[in-house]
Amino acid sequence: MVKNNDSGRVTIPRYRATGMTINNMFKNLKNLKLIKFFNIQGKEGQIIFTVVVVLFLLVNYLISGISLRYDASSGKAYTLSESTKKILHNLDDLVNVKFFVSSDLPAKLVPLKTDVTDTLAEFKKEGKNKVALKIVDPKKDENTGKEARESGIPELQFSQLEQDKYAVTTAYFGIFLSYGGRNEIIPQVTDFENLEYNLTSSIYKLVKKDLPKVGIIGEIPSANPSEDSLASFKKILGQQFSLENIDISSESIVKTIDQSYQTVFVFDNNQKEYSSQELKLLREYLNKKGKIIVFADGVWTSEQLETTPAKHNLFSLLQEYGIIIEKNLILSTSSELVNFGGGQVSLLVPYPFWFKTNNFNPQVSYFSNVNQLTFPWGSSIKLEKKTDIETKELVKTTNRSWQQKDNFMLNPQAIEPPGDKDLGEFLVAAESSKKNSGQIVVISSSRFVLERYLGAGSDNLELVLNFVSNLASGGALSGIRSRAVSFYPLPDLQNTQKDAFKYINILLLPVLFSIWGAFRLIRRR
Repeated sequence: MVKNNDSGRVTIPRYRATGMTINNMFKNLKNLKLIKFFNIQGKEGQIIFTVVVVLFLLVNYLISGISLRYDASSGKAYTLSESTKKILHNLDDLVNVKFFVSSDLPAKLVPLKTDVTDTLAEFKKEGKNKVALKIVDPKKDENTGKEARESGIPELQFSQLEQDKYAVTTAYFGIFLSYGGRNEIIPQVTDFENLEYNLTSSIYKLVKKDLPKVGIIGEIPSANPSEDSLASFKKILGQQFSLENIDISSESIVKTIDQSYQTVFVFDNNQKEYSSQELKLLREYLNKKGKIIVFADGVWTSEQLETTPAKHNLFSLLQEYGIIIEKNLILSTSSELVNFGGGQVSLLVPYPFWFKTNNFNPQVSYFSNVNQLTFPWGSSIKLEKKTDIETKELVKTTNRSWQQKDNFMLNPQAIEPPGDKDLGEFLVAAESSKKNSGQIVVISSSRFVLERYLGAGSDNLELVLNFVSNLASGGALSGIRSRAVSFYPLPDLQNTQKDAFKYINILLLPVLFSIWGAFRLIRRR
């Protein structure tokens, strides 16, 4: 009940919480006749609309500082990795990121610009006040254009179809980073799949005073950089490590492998025979808790499809760590397409000696964002139990693989199909560590990271990068590359299974319609 007191004011009686329900409270509010009291008869609709708009704007303002998103992609492809977050959280100084991008981009780059901008915004958010982001158009301001050119950001050329004819346009699309007086650039960011890795590795390189040193032993040097068989390998690893060739041959003045090398790559190049002195230096490095990654064959093969016994002499060193590379060659029904022939006649065929696999050990951390590997002319590995030696299986072939021993037939047209009893899994990559000593990772294919053998859908370099990141830098950048696109190879099917799926696809729909039609016909009768 509403009462008027002596002062003329309207008072609302108090209600005890125990004796008054919320419903009764609203009924009494209704009795106040607020619409009549405020003289707003006939304006209820406008007032409700105004209140809703004001509430909407107020709520938007209050939550504008809150960023909520859900990444439903496989493997969280559009979420920054933990490695990136850790590096950004540990920044000691301000990282300035400047995205030079033209507003008149070709149509195909407009969606990419949005993706890049969103990724940079994620970096700024994770870095909090330690990452400053600026997006500028060099074409709109002469000074900005000069700054872009002086920073090393090029003006890219693109061809696109305009009014039924091709036209060449130019645009800026690069990123400049600075930290503590040092600079890094990403000249063009059209490769969005690797953008997070490229950004994080650039920041990692800026904040690290000294890059970890990684040595390379056994590489055949090339006078022409365009013919470098390790070009991609060096390009990727060089973004976060200092790569150096080490000559430990008897002619060299090097008498020891310095422990400043966080990891050392040892290559079997199908030519080099490691001497007893070189093996002694490798043993000494390992005994001082060194780490090496070995690419070695069980059988040497030539480009002319000829075989010879492997003479790299690394077998004894590896066996000391419980790893035996067997003197065979592995084949698999899951294989890479290889172009055979030359001149006017060439043939692209699946080549079982270049086998593919995604059979990884799930208990180790090396395989982040590694979906498939290719092993050209790989051999199998056997592990031995030894005192104070811990061995781990890393990679196996698929279960439809087999081996050739002694008599090798490498010609794709002369390969005999295996019997069911010959099929199985074979170990092709392993790891071993000795108590109070070193650590060895072995990949049984000397061509695993060579330029011409890198398959389009394979992650060989990704795996090696993860190896070195874990061994040399504590995994600082492990699991970042190629987060946007994943490749999932189809499982191998027998011919009978393939035929079954084919005929089911052809016949299923007509059979269902026939059954339904027969059912309707029977009901009508």
